[in-house]
Amino acid sequence: MNKTKIDWCDSTWNPVTGCLHGCEYCYARGTAERFRGFEPSENGAWDTIQYGKGKERLGVLNSAQVKKCKDGKIIRAPYPFGFTPTLHRYRLNDYINKKGRNIFVCSMADLFGDWVPDEWIEEVFAACAKAPQHNYLFLTKNPKRYLDLEISGKLPKGDNMWYGVTINNMKQVERVYEAVGNLPGSTHLFLSVEPLLEDISWHPRWSDMVINWWMGWVIIGAETGSRRNKVVPERKWIKNLVNDCGFMQMPVFMKSSLKEIWGEPLIQEFPRKLKGGSSHA
Repeated sequence: MNKTKIDWCDSTWNPVTGCLHGCEYCYARGTAERFRGFEPSENGAWDTIQYGKGKERLGVLNSAQVKKCKDGKIIRAPYPFGFTPTLHRYRLNDYINKKGRNIFVCSMADLFGDWVPDEWIEEVFAACAKAPQHNYLFLTKNPKRYLDLEISGKLPKGDNMWYGVTINNMKQVERVYEAVGNLPGSTHLFLSVEPLLEDISWHPRWSDMVINWWMGWVIIGAETGSRRNKVVPERKWIKNLVNDCGFMQMPVFMKSSLKEIWGEPLIQEFPRKLKGGSSHA
């Protein structure tokens, strides 16, 4: 359970950490590696090592692990395996007795990456069902997994389950349209356009998505950090998205990373069902 500086949610929850997408602008990788623990050959801290479909190394932890600091003190390592995809079973019940809030699930992972076993996802969904007072917001760069889970009858519905998709550029608009356009209308979907790397409003599928809208919310943000080839979005790219969403009365949330670029008070709207942080609001 973590408080967060992410301005579109109340808390983050990371029962799964780690990712294999390899995005060059990723902030999570550096954090995970900074607070990693020893490799298993050094202290045997890994509870389980398993391998995914493509022989990716995966970790499973049933209890919080520790690492040894240089000064000899022993402290907890939040990411014992670094950015290796890992299931932290001991975190699954973190929110059972907490007051209702908007929770970003797996801010330090892509829970729906192809390398993640269905069983991990099902364990996370089962934990959500035990604490229905919260809104759960998921986010992935692999939206096809949503459709796969839907087809297999494993994708939970409900007012408190929100499935987000990240889009950065024009190429990804097509991927999202094809992957989640066939999900049932009862599925709460949203877009995270972050980091915005080009004007995606020019893609013909974007217009189709807005006109025949099956998304309930759009979050927009700029790339942060000091990466050498960092992309700073143009104001007109943001304006085009805001205008299109406004035409269809689609709530838009601008992240604080857009403050200097936008130059006006940020638009920070929430869907009605997410206002107040409780699924019963």
